[in-house]
Amino acid sequence: MARILITGSRNGLGKALVEALRDAGHDIIEYDLEDGCDVCKPDSTLSETVGTLDILINNAGVNIIGWLENFDEADWDRVMDTNAKGIFKMSQALLPLLIESQGTILNIVSNAAHMPMTCSLAYNASKGAAHIMTQQLARELTRKHNITVFGVAPNKLCNTGMSKSIDQQVVETRGWTMEKTVEYQLAGLLAKEETPPALVAELIAFLLQDKKHHKHLTGCVMPYGI
Repeated sequence: MARILITGSRNGLGKALVEALRDAGHDIIEYDLEDGCDVCKPDSTLSETVGTLDILINNAGVNIIGWLENFDEADWDRVMDTNAKGIFKMSQALLPLLIESQGTILNIVSNAAHMPMTCSLAYNASKGAAHIMTQQLARELTRKHNITVFGVAPNKLCNTGMSKSIDQQVVETRGWTMEKTVEYQLAGLLAKEETPPALVAELIAFLLQDKKHHKHLTGCVMPYGI
């Protein structure tokens, strides 16, 4: 089984990934801001601390909603740093271990990369960056080091901290009721319901059970719901 580091591992999809992959027998390293682990500022000795690594899952993410005229630069920096810079910093920090194992980088992107949300400029931009970074890193690392790089782009997940935060921010930004906000969010989903994180984690667990199941996905970003 694989040794896997998951960022943003304490909540939402990250927590579901920890549970699904641990149940599948993998050795999981949790990396979360709640534990003082910042994806934008990985410790210079992270590779030495981790020791060996087969798979890096860049899952950490944040969304801050606001109209352009009111959006704060500090909020822009926080979203872009976590969602895009974090992929760069963590991939770079753990690259020596992934070269040694000829491992895998999985980036959790979002359907916002190709279906932008209103009042969400920073998030849309950061996930668009994550999408193209996934493709670029595949072209560089697969050819040079046989490291597989691919992405999964979920739509809105149900009952996560981010989903609840988004709903509340929409209420505050647009002046809607929570009922109208939920109705609006669901109307944009073809399935008319949010995606359970456990189902996304189940798919990812299947793909990661062996490299032969995902090596041909290198350079791809798979949508999970639109």
